[in-house]
Amino acid sequence: MNLWMDILRDLPHVMDNHERLFDAWQEGGVDGLVIGPMEFVSADPMPGDRFVTGNLIPGTQLIDRNFVATAAYDPNPTVYERLGVEAPPPPDEPLPELRAQLEKTLQAAKDRGLHIMLMYAGSGAGPGGDGHHLRDERSLNAHLARMIVALEHFPMADGAIMDGPEWGYEIAPHHMDHRSYFFNDLPESVAPMARDLGYDYAAMVAAKDRLLALFHQLDPRRIRSNARGGLVGAHRLLGADADLMSWFSFRTESLTRNFRQVREGVAAHLDRPVRMGCGPRSAAFAPLCGYDFVDLAEFMDFLLPKHYFFHRGFDGFIGTVYRYSQTLMEWNPGLTVADTLEVVQAIFGIVLPGVDNDMLDFESALNTEFFEQVVTQETKRALAAVDDPERIVPWLDTGRFPHDGDPMSSRDLKMLLDTAEAAGLRRFNYHHQGNLSPGEWVVISDKCGTRWDPRTSDDWEPPDQLVL
Repeated sequence: MNLWMDILRDLPHVMDNHERLFDAWQEGGVDGLVIGPMEFVSADPMPGDRFVTGNLIPGTQLIDRNFVATAAYDPNPTVYERLGVEAPPPPDEPLPELRAQLEKTLQAAKDRGLHIMLMYAGSGAGPGGDGHHLRDERSLNAHLARMIVALEHFPMADGAIMDGPEWGYEIAPHHMDHRSYFFNDLPESVAPMARDLGYDYAAMVAAKDRLLALFHQLDPRRIRSNARGGLVGAHRLLGADADLMSWFSFRTESLTRNFRQVREGVAAHLDRPVRMGCGPRSAAFAPLCGYDFVDLAEFMDFLLPKHYFFHRGFDGFIGTVYRYSQTLMEWNPGLTVADTLEVVQAIFGIVLPGVDNDMLDFESALNTEFFEQVVTQETKRALAAVDDPERIVPWLDTGRFPHDGDPMSSRDLKMLLDTAEAAGLRRFNYHHQGNLSPGEWVVISDKCGTRWDPRTSDDWEPPDQLVL
């Protein structure tokens, strides 16, 4: 087994000591890097922020909560003109020394034979249009232009990875304003795209509203009667609603079209071949988010499903099931935990061994049976979509605060990797190097290369920080 190391935003840490870092990583089995967005990012600490932050770079802009970013390259106006969109302005302070150091680092990685994939290559795109982002041509071209310019500027890169877009998957009310809230997915801007693809927008909205109402008035008798009844039983459990099934199909068709347009657009406007991948959620949740592994594998070189199995935080497997169960019981006080888990199984096919009729069971859901059954199933379902297992490269996040979730121990990581390898997995993408702990690196390096020994490591050890 081998791995790609995700660098994410922490470019300066890697640039400052890249030769020693690459030595250590390659000894441990790393044969590729996932790097980006291609920006120099630092953070302005906020009160109570437990994450490692750095000094602000002069001339940068505040983004999101407390981050600032300066692009590591200038836009190429010719590409934007060719695609009929407006280029973003170059940064006020280009930071030439950091840029030179970044290019030196990437070239060193390339010279070592490391595979390099740019992450968020479309980050910092110029202004798009007013339509829905999955349909609007101007928005698509702005994103394409930024990706193409990034891949042109960094010829060392073998390709790019897209993390999204995707449709939502959470039903918990506190996700109301979050990108992942399922019931936010049909704003009026979707109507033209539905018409393009032959779907009845108003009917899908009505089905969405009926499902939300149904989730507030679930009948335990109907759950128990239809539980584990296969496709037909699940259809009855969810109200036997044909328009709901159309909405599910629309989600997949619209997202697949968007990824295909990006893939074809990059190929048409870039003067060299590149490999591309996208990062769906794990196999159980992927269809609800709009990902069809088999369809995507026809034109994407890599699929990077989220092997995020932690509790709480965001994007975690157990955490998402927990929130479904918790929310359905809040909406339906007469339901038991077991009833809600039957609904989850009907929708996603998920069974959590040892989680039965008590919310406390979720706290010990990462048991041996979970790895043997759930991790095996999620891995095999992903691998079944491709002709070469090297094309499945799951994101893997464990450690102290995986995606702000509950810690996963080095023992958990070993069980995850052992089980996934037994199911046929050959590589994964560790997310991300700034959070890598010594225990994780011992397990990873033992599995993928030469086991790391801190006594002989030439003073290098994993950062073990909390870096967003």
